[in-house]
Amino acid sequence: MWRDGVQLTGTPIWCDARRRRDVCFASAYGRVGRAGHGQLIATPATLAMLGATGPGHLGVPLRRRFSLGQLQLELLPSGAGLGAAALRVEAEGRATLYAGAVSTRSFGTVEPGEVRAADCVVVAAPYGLVEHVFPDPATVAPRLISWVQEQAARGSVLVLVSTELRALEMAVLLDAAGLAVCAPPALRNLARRARGAVPSVPELRNLARDRPAVVLATTEMRASIARRLGAARLATAWVSGDAVDEAARARAAVDESFVWSSCADRAQLLSWIEATCAREIYVTGRHAAEIAAHLGPRAAVLGPPLQMPLF
Repeated sequence: MWRDGVQLTGTPIWCDARRRRDVCFASAYGRVGRAGHGQLIATPATLAMLGATGPGHLGVPLRRRFSLGQLQLELLPSGAGLGAAALRVEAEGRATLYAGAVSTRSFGTVEPGEVRAADCVVVAAPYGLVEHVFPDPATVAPRLISWVQEQAARGSVLVLVSTELRALEMAVLLDAAGLAVCAPPALRNLARRARGAVPSVPELRNLARDRPAVVLATTEMRASIARRLGAARLATAWVSGDAVDEAARARAAVDESFVWSSCADRAQLLSWIEATCAREIYVTGRHAAEIAAHLGPRAAVLGPPLQMPLF
């Protein structure tokens, strides 16, 4: 059932709920907002990033089965970012797998998404068009690093990503390449919280006006970062699955773009779904309709009701 999040009917568990719930599973940082849930279930890394340190929350290591009343639960890596996980719930001989977003070709410190058999699966489809075909991250990472190093030798570099969680992945990558990375306060604080659970997350530096720097930011932060740097030359890169679309690249107005998403492309997502052997499939997200249509009668779109225009 959908109501500002997904409830596993017949259980007290909500998944990625945007409103306060007594028990809520967070598939990744940024998925539950600031709703003040009674008990959060997530990986230790996700709880650390959320700042959910109270005794009422449940930080669960991956692949370790545990009980909640009569329910048997297990968290699996989803591949959608640092700390991201899927939740498998068994009750009365029926298994449900709630995944959020998945990626089976992760890179660096993020484990690839795993799959388990289930009777019912709920999965997000941020991508799902036929043209959504992403290259292997292992081929994109060296090109991104080389471009940033080349531009940093000339001036400031701004690397734009879609989410704060994605920024942490890029921070790990650039730091491992020997690049000192700066970021706005929100990202620096997030990195600080994450580092206790994921030691590879580097300490991000303060922004300094008129000093060349490699800066990480989300696309929403772009204008304020450019004003803050005050640099005569600012090379800008966009790292996103959306960069596969030529029109989107034009709208982004960047110097370089890299097709690299923390979520599966269409083929990867469909393959992951088929591997669950699920008889019931519920799809959420931006391209849920396209994926559900491809899967046929066993699949349905789960999410907010569509609004019918009156005029």
